[in-house]
Amino acid sequence: MCISRKRRVYGMEPTSERKTEHIRLCLEEQVNAEGILNGFEKYRFRHNALPELDFAEISLKTAFLGASLRTPLLISSMTGGSRLAGEINARLAEAAERRGWAMGVGSVRAAVERDELAHTFAVRRFAPTIPIIANLGAVQLNYGYGPEDCKRAVEIAGADMLVLHLNSLQEVFQPEGDTNFGGLLRRIEEVCRELPIPVGVKEVGWGIDGATAKRLREAGVAFIDVAGAGGTSWSQVEK
Repeated sequence: MCISRKRRVYGMEPTSERKTEHIRLCLEEQVNAEGILNGFEKYRFRHNALPELDFAEISLKTAFLGASLRTPLLISSMTGGSRLAGEINARLAEAAERRGWAMGVGSVRAAVERDELAHTFAVRRFAPTIPIIANLGAVQLNYGYGPEDCKRAVEIAGADMLVLHLNSLQEVFQPEGDTNFGGLLRRIEEVCRELPIPVGVKEVGWGIDGATAKRLREAGVAFIDVAGAGGTSWSQVEK
């Protein structure tokens, strides 16, 4: 899967073109967070030399917002909105279905605005049994999006739930970014109230602190994907 470093994608709307460019940058450039540790290096599992159980009887099956997972793992929202992104989503969905994981698709905004891109998010045919999570940027709620658009995103992805991503730093670094973040909590609360499915919130690489998580829970958010530092840095991608 290779994209020319200098190639410009013609005939695509800005959102779709940006999705392909993001994939190229993540594949070919150094965009990981630098000098930031996620804290896991501070901890070590205590070894139990005498476990007193039968390994064959261990089950990782768990419940997740009314759904069943064979393993408590989630492929978090990454991409969609271009041909290449659609191929990636299809492969991720097939892998998640085989393993019994949940899966989120990238922001469905491109398909809400352009019907012909819907297939790049429509992963249910590749993953008929696992929980699928649709995704939109929370900031779009300040730019004309509302509960009906959120329902449309869920329909496009064939999803069981919706996650709204918080990406204020990324938007600030984008030349065309949407940077009005005022009053978003109230709008998130409205979406949680109006949608008949679980609505979650995720970050995209800078984390969600405890105080913010508490405010989100009080607003009706059903789940939170902290998505802290340590992997892809979207400020690196956008700079």
